[in-house]
Amino acid sequence: MLDFTRGQKASVRQLCGGLELDLEVYHRAPVVIDVSCFGLDSAGRLSDEQYFVFYNQKQTPEGAVSMEQAAASGAVRFRLRLTDLPAHIHKLSFTAAIDGTRTMRELEKGYVRLLQGEREVGRFAYDGGQFGAERAIVICEVYRRGDDWRFNAVGRGFHGGLKALVESFGGVVQQPQRPAPTPPSTPGRSGPVAPTRAAASPPKRNASPANSIISALPAHVCTRMDGLARQCRGETEYLSSLYRNMFAVLSAYPKVAEEELRVVLCADASGSMFDLYRGGRIQRVVDKFFAFASTLTDACTMDLWAFGAKCRQFGAVTMDNVRDYTFAESGGFERWMSMLNYQYNNEPEAMRDVTMIYGGQRKPTFVLFLTDGRLSSDWEIEEILIKTSRYPLYWQFVGLHGEQYGILERLSEIDGRHTENAAFFQLDDIDDWTDEQLFHTLLGNLNVWLQELAYKGMLER
Repeated sequence: MLDFTRGQKASVRQLCGGLELDLEVYHRAPVVIDVSCFGLDSAGRLSDEQYFVFYNQKQTPEGAVSMEQAAASGAVRFRLRLTDLPAHIHKLSFTAAIDGTRTMRELEKGYVRLLQGEREVGRFAYDGGQFGAERAIVICEVYRRGDDWRFNAVGRGFHGGLKALVESFGGVVQQPQRPAPTPPSTPGRSGPVAPTRAAASPPKRNASPANSIISALPAHVCTRMDGLARQCRGETEYLSSLYRNMFAVLSAYPKVAEEELRVVLCADASGSMFDLYRGGRIQRVVDKFFAFASTLTDACTMDLWAFGAKCRQFGAVTMDNVRDYTFAESGGFERWMSMLNYQYNNEPEAMRDVTMIYGGQRKPTFVLFLTDGRLSSDWEIEEILIKTSRYPLYWQFVGLHGEQYGILERLSEIDGRHTENAAFFQLDDIDDWTDEQLFHTLLGNLNVWLQELAYKGMLER
């Protein structure tokens, strides 16, 4: 039997002799702990609520994941037939959450074990001493790797309860008009109903009313928002809808709004991107990411780097220059490509340059890294991600109109990282997602990472 440590990974096929297994989760605590399984897509989002398995919905449509009470008191068992899961489900994330104000510090004992029949082949144990004020845990993950699946012992605390977990994965929790009936199998317990079905990934949400937004956010952020909204006049009036959507989504992540952040865009400017720049699609990316960045930073600006074979920092994006930034800044994108040697894209060089400037700073930095794929070196990117996992530096990779994204599609397989410091999603065009979907994805990833930094004492207070 294999005893897992936090962050350790192993092949399910090798451990269990195949891809059918039972996964049993046990907790001993003076509080009720809800265990759930989230079936996530390639972007790490809950794009189909039928793959959220919890006490009110105990199996997926084809029965590939089913949940039942185990023989031992306090244990829940999931029966997994991984080969039966549809292709769009890339990861199963198993979580535990406490309803109310109690915390995981009260957990006396917990473990997840992998079973082949009734034979235990692996176990990951944890207890309350590893957590503080968190009300939830991401216990472990089972994710695709080629024709195999891998088990990852995560053990990461999460400050919200089950509702916050659902939202962090891109789901929507409906608030009932009257108290929801108590689930018959667990008397006295209340909880969220299943997230609403969404047609696209990640799910769409409706904007919050203005008074709800203001009440949810810190006063200094509301002042910043008001200042940005007032500047959307004349040539920048087109930003109004972006800010309106960003403000609404941000109200769901008030903890993110409280942090002092820096947001950086690092954009591929190699020759294969020429038509996207010329057609204004990269300018559209700059517009959306600037609305995101300026809302989160006191300076209301966004640093911008571009790279081909070489990398260079250009002037910050501001309300004064955002309108035609990619066409006018430093001579425009054609001049950028000439300066940066557009013949190929060198992502590791760009990542090293960005790390050199921002890696040693205590302020959390969120890097929006734009590429169209065909990466120059997977192993160098992996090394950089491992090294920078000890810095308050997050890499949000965005694949745009490209292919062959290599290691970016396998980030969960990178061993040895101190923090989960990277995520990836792929689009054919930046407008394939609504503004709300884009901002929810970015803020959800940022929110989970900031919680991990806080837990590991990496945020300067």
